[in-house]
Amino acid sequence: PEPEPEPEPEPARGDDETTTKGVSPDGAEASGWPSLSLPDLPWGASSGGGARGEDDEERAIVRRAMENARAERSKSSSKSSSSSGSRVNYAVDEPYDPDFDPLGLGPRWEVPWGAPTLIATLVAVEASFYVAGALAPAVVYSGARSPDEIPFDDQEAFAKDLAALFDEPGAFADIVITAEVIQTVLALGVVAAVASAASPLPPGWFQFSITGDDVSMSDGPRVKARKNARKSGDSPDGDSPVARSLGARAGASEGTTTSDDDDDFAEKRRTQRIRAARRARSEDWLGEAARASAWVWGAVIVVTALSYATGLRGDDAGTASNSTIEKAFDAGPGGALSLFLTTVVLAPLLEETVFRGFMLPTLTRWLDTRWALAVTTIAFALVHEHNTGDTVQLLAVGAVAGVAYCRTRNLFASMAVHASFNLGVLVLFALWTHS
Repeated sequence: PEPEPEPEPEPARGDDETTTKGVSPDGAEASGWPSLSLPDLPWGASSGGGARGEDDEERAIVRRAMENARAERSKSSSKSSSSSGSRVNYAVDEPYDPDFDPLGLGPRWEVPWGAPTLIATLVAVEASFYVAGALAPAVVYSGARSPDEIPFDDQEAFAKDLAALFDEPGAFADIVITAEVIQTVLALGVVAAVASAASPLPPGWFQFSITGDDVSMSDGPRVKARKNARKSGDSPDGDSPVARSLGARAGASEGTTTSDDDDDFAEKRRTQRIRAARRARSEDWLGEAARASAWVWGAVIVVTALSYATGLRGDDAGTASNSTIEKAFDAGPGGALSLFLTTVVLAPLLEETVFRGFMLPTLTRWLDTRWALAVTTIAFALVHEHNTGDTVQLLAVGAVAGVAYCRTRNLFASMAVHASFNLGVLVLFALWTHS
């Protein structure tokens, strides 16, 4: 009988191709591959039964390494999400394109709340106006009358005495400033509570900057992925390391890598130029506000002339706020100071924070920035409840103040525009009545 062939010797484990080219657990986890089952790991296995203890020890080491890798990845992910602000779980249809933005309004905001929050906040702010209107006369009346002078027993006499308080110029000026203080505190408290509930906010919200160089610039919310954006060879995993690797290989095989790199480079340069232009406008917010104020007064002059020509002004028409200004001025320097603080300081702070700081950015969740600006401007003019002549002027003021804010993303810019208009009205009224 022929001798049996000797069995071929098994290759050493160090020469095993599978072992030498195996991927470590950390490398597999970092590359985005799914977790490997421990029994199938190609490294560390021993064919000797006496090495079972070493085998278990190696598996324990691998298991701990993989658990540590997952923990580190989860920790870094949570840090990234917290630093980028509240989670914005929606996307817009189209990216921001400055070629279709002649006013330089910039991209949309990332909005961390929805329609219920918007409606509830605006209703609460409007309610603060009525609360302030009810509390201010009572506060001033209690300070202007001693307890012995207040006719608590006679309701009719009490009502007449309270109404007479409005005819006293000094008391009227005190009511005006008190009401504005109460409303400002209540309304800004509502907005602050909404912002605190969504903290940390995405970039670009409620920014007040004196220098303008610390204003954060956001590129807007993410854009919806197009259905035809996936190339052949892309993985359904999206933007994972595996998908990028496969996409790069597919591009290289088609000979398009160079052109794609050129397109990416050009797009990055274009994005940098857009950001630089926006940054320059933000840093020049005082110049932006000055130019916007000039536009406001030019628009107001034209609108006022047209109002007189069309009969919207003339005689007593279009003078809804004149009686308030006149009565406050009759109180002397104290009344003029109260009116200045009300119209030039508190009103711009309150209204710009609510309309331009909160309402306008929130509307960009559903509307383009231009349409959000238009809706906010109309709401700003109508909520003052003036007559037609004043409303048309406020449309011009709201539009220009909104443009200044969108261009700079700095609420000080729109506040300056608003305050300059109110101050100009006071000065013109004083010159007109005392000339």
